Amino acid sequence: MANSVYNPHKGTVIYEEGGADVYHGVPKDFVGKEVTPENFLAVLRGDEKLAKAGKRVVNSGPNDRIFAFFADHGAPGYVSFPNSVLHATDLNKELIQMHKDKRYSTLVFYLSACESGTMFEKLLPADINAFAITATNTVESGWACNPEFKKYKTYLAGWFAVNWLNDTVTNDPNKETLEEQYEYIKIHNNFTMEGEQYSQHAQQYGDLTLANKDHIAQYQGDKKVLANSVSKPVTGFSPSRDVPINILKHQIESANDADEKQQYVTELNALLAGRQMLDKQIVQYVNSIADIPGVDVNVVLNEKLELNNFAGYRQFVDTFHQHCYNLGQNTYALGKMHAFVNIAEQLTESSAANLAVDRLRQFCAANVPANNALII
Repeated sequence: MANSVYNPHKGTVIYEEGGADVYHGVPKDFVGKEVTPENFLAVLRGDEKLAKAGKRVVNSGPNDRIFAFFADHGAPGYVSFPNSVLHATDLNKELIQMHKDKRYSTLVFYLSACESGTMFEKLLPADINAFAITATNTVESGWACNPEFKKYKTYLAGWFAVNWLNDTVTNDPNKETLEEQYEYIKIHNNFTMEGEQYSQHAQQYGDLTLANKDHIAQYQGDKKVLANSVSKPVTGFSPSRDVPINILKHQIESANDADEKQQYVTELNALLAGRQMLDKQIVQYVNSIADIPGVDVNVVLNEKLELNNFAGYRQFVDTFHQHCYNLGQNTYALGKMHAFVNIAEQLTESSAANLAVDRLRQFCAANVPANNALII
């Protein structure tokens, strides 16, 4: 983020308009290519090899409480990293193993991503002293907010994070329970934009008894709240996957120089063309497997079936990521993953599923540009 080509002020990161740089001078153990699902899980489990290499890890034991907050793009059953993805099954497997290894007393996980409910639904047990809150349910997009177009030309925050941080800042964390914070987030899920009502639906999973008895301070710190602390107003919204489009639209509207305006128009047209190409390719691929018994093309393209077949779905996701488009870099593609959920739920026979996966690989080899890191 700090050194992204899209950051006009490289080396700096802010959370709110006019806020201080929260990057410079802050210790960072994992940057760039080190930001991977494997390292993330290793940090959680307190990996000895990383610790010996001088990296900070969660060196916890049976009497420790752990609080984790994760924010990035997501899709059914996984969240994105810069160049790869973390599957829900892998995350929950790690949390279960940490409980068996007595790596924590209690663990709280806040997760902000589109379709983030799929990261824990049916997967996080209620008996491992772990509690999770997700920004959205299993089928909806998350929202970015607080645009800052003058200097940084981006949206500064995710709505879920703004809500729980505002709640923590304006209430006494020693008195408020996790459940009360969850209820606060739910109440603040609705908003109006351009006269229309929108919302995202936070969910909770795991040990709900923990949420009712444990307080915010036990996980986020017991810093006293200042008497004049107030929640800061949210200034604007965008669906997370449409942030690049809305940024370019604003730049086109605000540009005074004709050449500069045309540059942004060209960038927007290229972005939209890439998305339209992917839309077309998904339809073409689905039609190419219409002859496989069990595939209902209409359902695949238009429904959002409930994800149960995690293993089968993972085959499609990994194949698409490796042979079609890098899911860590192509956020629009994440919104198309429900097609693969639908296929996986329809094809319960491994032979049929394997055939569909093979055809996906063949389709991408024939139709996707060699540089699958194309940003769409």
